[in-house]
Amino acid sequence: MDQNSGECHESTASVISFDAIVTENNYGTLKILRRPSAKPFDRQQIRRIERLPVEVARQRFKKQYVMAIQDMIDAGELRLIRDDFCDKIIDIVAKGKNRYDRYLAGLAIREKKRGGARAQRKRREIEKSVEFHQGFKCGQTMWKWYWQWRDNGDDGLFDNYRNCGKYNRYDDATDAFIVSILSALWDQERPTVKSFVESVQAALGAENERRERLPVPAIKMKMVGYDYILRLIKENAPLDHKIRKNGWDKTYKDLHTLGPGIETSRALQRVEIDEYTVDLFVLMKSTDLFEHLPQSIKNILQLDGAARRVTLSAALDVHTRCFLALQIVPEGIESPLRHTVEMIYTDKNPIADAAGAKFGWPMAGAPETIVLDRGPAYVTDDAYDVLASLGITNLGAPAGKPWLKPFIERVFRTIHRDLLLRFSGRAFSNVIERGENDSAARSTLTLEAFLVWLVRWTVDAYHPKFHKGLGMSPKEAWEKATKECEPRSLSSDEMREAFGNQGRRKLSRSGLRVCHIDYQSDACMEKFLDSGAEYFDYLRWDGDIGTISVRCDDGPWTTVPAADEQWIGKNDIDLRVWLQERATQDPDEVRARRDFINDANKESVRLKQLKGLLSLPKTPAELQKDVDRFMRHADTAERRHKAGPYRDLLGDLDNETGDQPSQYTSENAADHEDTGSNHNDFDDDSME
Repeated sequence: MDQNSGECHESTASVISFDAIVTENNYGTLKILRRPSAKPFDRQQIRRIERLPVEVARQRFKKQYVMAIQDMIDAGELRLIRDDFCDKIIDIVAKGKNRYDRYLAGLAIREKKRGGARAQRKRREIEKSVEFHQGFKCGQTMWKWYWQWRDNGDDGLFDNYRNCGKYNRYDDATDAFIVSILSALWDQERPTVKSFVESVQAALGAENERRERLPVPAIKMKMVGYDYILRLIKENAPLDHKIRKNGWDKTYKDLHTLGPGIETSRALQRVEIDEYTVDLFVLMKSTDLFEHLPQSIKNILQLDGAARRVTLSAALDVHTRCFLALQIVPEGIESPLRHTVEMIYTDKNPIADAAGAKFGWPMAGAPETIVLDRGPAYVTDDAYDVLASLGITNLGAPAGKPWLKPFIERVFRTIHRDLLLRFSGRAFSNVIERGENDSAARSTLTLEAFLVWLVRWTVDAYHPKFHKGLGMSPKEAWEKATKECEPRSLSSDEMREAFGNQGRRKLSRSGLRVCHIDYQSDACMEKFLDSGAEYFDYLRWDGDIGTISVRCDDGPWTTVPAADEQWIGKNDIDLRVWLQERATQDPDEVRARRDFINDANKESVRLKQLKGLLSLPKTPAELQKDVDRFMRHADTAERRHKAGPYRDLLGDLDNETGDQPSQYTSENAADHEDTGSNHNDFDDDSME
């Protein structure tokens, strides 16, 4: 039944196969409307991913003041009475400003450039982060903020700032009048916007004069300008205007949308997360494993050949003791928790296959609760936003209390005793144990080899090994648990919203080009042809580059697939391999083409010389003669002045017979003196 109209419709519910779901997900058409046993999402509510950066900044500013109010209430310095809020507004503002300043200082400390240099923000950016709070110093306002936070949590602190400034300068009557004028002008032959502006302004002037002459004068309409007329044209008939301005052929050539072109023929209840610096020195050498990575990533990994200890970030499923994520954390990475949580959701079988493991690594799914410590890498707004957007409960364990997350601490000791002790380069815990052993000098394992052995140990040695606490191996425990309750996974759209990289691109006939791939859809074609929007925000997830999420003018996110089907279902690694293969060229092929071009040019010059098609180089005198010939018959004011007054054709004969003195001067004589009997006028006019 339609809840709005009350009309009953025939049920359209049906069951589709898993393969069909996977296909629709790869093409970006799978939409999750509601999940069983999950809290229904209010469609009128604005999701966190749709919030603008300035809205998030305002919400975080308010939160610091609300937290200051809560601290005062807990300390007995403030009562839950609105009048008390008004009386102690100075203390509230002082404590809130202090918390907010500390918050901004923490952000400034964490913002770093590559190499550890602190990022210098522009003055405009600094002012933008604090300029909106001016005027929020009223006790009633603080009272309202506090109860919004108490009733709705952090989401209650968002306001309607996104609607500020979105007003129409002109009323509907003026818009309708101007559109009617433009509709008549669109019948002209290739009109210009300037002609539209003049015609509309003339019509508005005449209409205002008519309104003045009425028995009861009416309100005049505001005069409009070029930008307003151009916006109305783009809103009402942009394509029609371009066709009439440039003609159908040129407009179709410039604006018709493109597709892939010619096609040719040819794949949990509790989780603990922590970091561990391995007790082994590893040689940071660039090997074949890293050849497809960009140079910036190689710099972050510090592949300079030196021996260093690497830090691991791991996620362990408590119920089955299986590794859900295990990866190295380079120094200076902004959000290690984000990458670790992303690995929890992704299929890791390709990693096991690449390492040459015997078994697979299918352990993946959506965790319900994550336990982590309060380290500086995890106590960040970005980390909390990721967990909140995914609906994951965050249990923060205080630092220095490892028994609150014992399973992940225990497995790190297992890595040390079962894997690292088998290789040279061990780092000892104290000076007495180390003695004269130079761990860095004894290191023999490269970073690539360490990663391969780490994956193989996880998949082939740890997961299949009998675990006393489980009474079976972690691999068997995972298989048993997933048969009883299949882990929940996320669609590609949800993964993009949580882990995608946001950017901005300009829409063209080919669609949106992001990382060497064109993304095109019917909605993009319509936007390109029938709107003035040029730049679009996008979300791209490295785990599925076949589709991206796109929005314009702060509108809703829509999914756009790749124009070429070869990228559907592929990831960023596939793209890097393709780019690496495409960039390589055979030196013999390059040399053969170069020799062909040189030989062809030499033979062409030889044949043209035999036919006399190539002119010989001219001397400076001959070049100057050509210049003079091209200037000879030009008529300019300067030459008329030098020639003197006008004389008739037979004026000289009349002067000889008459009494008038001759106008023949020495200057004129110089122009007409004989240059010799051998002078040939044909030579002066000839171009040869």
